[in-house]
Amino acid sequence: MYNFTGKRVLVTGASQGIGEHIVYGFAEAGAKVALLSRREEKLLWVKAQHPKLVEAPVYAADVRDEHAIACVFDDIERNFGGIDILINNAGGSFYAKAADLSPNGFASVLNINLLGPYILSKAAFRLMSEQRRGVIVNIGSVAGRDSAPGMVAYGAAKAGLVNMTRTLATEWGPLGIRVNTVAPGPILTDAAKDVLYQNSAKRIERAGKTRSVGRLGVPADVVEAVLYLASPSAAFINGTTLYVDGGPTVAPVVDQEVVE
Repeated sequence: MYNFTGKRVLVTGASQGIGEHIVYGFAEAGAKVALLSRREEKLLWVKAQHPKLVEAPVYAADVRDEHAIACVFDDIERNFGGIDILINNAGGSFYAKAADLSPNGFASVLNINLLGPYILSKAAFRLMSEQRRGVIVNIGSVAGRDSAPGMVAYGAAKAGLVNMTRTLATEWGPLGIRVNTVAPGPILTDAAKDVLYQNSAKRIERAGKTRSVGRLGVPADVVEAVLYLASPSAAFINGTTLYVDGGPTVAPVVDQEVVE
């Protein structure tokens, strides 16, 4: 549906999960894609999976390191001549009850999920403002809208990302730069299948029945939303958060075979 031929795209958190699929989506649509993550070997593996990524640059960098990100964008400017689209996908968290979470733990989650996107967006702004055009899509979460038991810092960071999106959209919109957020709900990445559902088809089916559409999401659902917001079709959309969550939660379905 989308044609990004010639568009220059940087995807963070590109080494696995949703980020990996976003990379493939833009590559398939003709974009020049650059991949960023902390693990170079995994980036090279992702690059090798798609024939249109043969010339794609990979950057092993921490999104929380302002100097490292500045170097990445200097290289993008030299090799690509600029950037058209930034996808702030890198993020992460760990489970801890709010009463047990240390201030350092709280700060570390905020840094990767909120400070990182800010550093990347600010670096992209330098190039996008010069060319008077650009698109930034942040990857949020329903945890930023709903309560997030066991992930208080993650929920707070993703809520902050929504507000930052609106502020950047307001400040940068007049310069031709659109900033939006895609907020996924439960998405069946390989990690989710393994960790959350123990690769059990019955667990996955049962969890899917709690969504009003009757299933859990798949990475392609998020990719389509990202491509839409990055495309000219969304030219009049700025500062919004698009929830890709399968609709409202319905009453849980009791399945005696999977209840422990």
